[in-house]
Amino acid sequence: MSRLPASAVFVALAMASASAAFAGEQTVTVTFDPGKTSKQVKSSITGEAGVDYLLAAKQDQVLQVLFSTSKGACYFNVWEPGSSGAAVHIGSSAGNEFGASPTKAGTYRVQVYQMRASARRNETCSYTISFELTGEGEGTAMPVVAPAQAGPSEVAKGACLYKIGTEADIVESTAVKPGAWKIVMKTKAGGKTAVCTVTNDGKVTSWVPAK
Repeated sequence: MSRLPASAVFVALAMASASAAFAGEQTVTVTFDPGKTSKQVKSSITGEAGVDYLLAAKQDQVLQVLFSTSKGACYFNVWEPGSSGAAVHIGSSAGNEFGASPTKAGTYRVQVYQMRASARRNETCSYTISFELTGEGEGTAMPVVAPAQAGPSEVAKGACLYKIGTEADIVESTAVKPGAWKIVMKTKAGGKTAVCTVTNDGKVTSWVPAK
């Protein structure tokens, strides 16, 4: 594999740096007090330590999420039940309100995060997030299911393949912590194995050369 020009690598990493931190290191299951249909949470995040809020819904209920900040700049994204792809709501562009009417049966994931630049500066964002779930809906309440962590980003894979310096295939990737991966590669010529630990923004934190 030929090496990418240094300028191309810089552009790729710069684009990743402008994106969201996406490091949901804490998971919180949202439950309502008896007789209540809403809940308000006041909290804060620092650096890349985001929070995933998991909320179970029945089919055909009405869900509303409201978000505001009192310090710093953070946002929230929403994934529908069973989704491992793009978020249905991206707060940095869609704003601080989300509604689903009707809901789908399953677990909604609401992720609070800072953008990459703020996270790297280790800034703190204080926020208030409110959840409201109304209507009887259809069927029984679905259990909260934590979503499976997605694989490494294309930037992370590209950084490891660039570092190995020859044509290679990724044969295994394992999450070592939110937003960081151990990627095992095998060279196409000679079948040698290299191990790369990398963050989703393309920062290689450890490297075992091909042997």
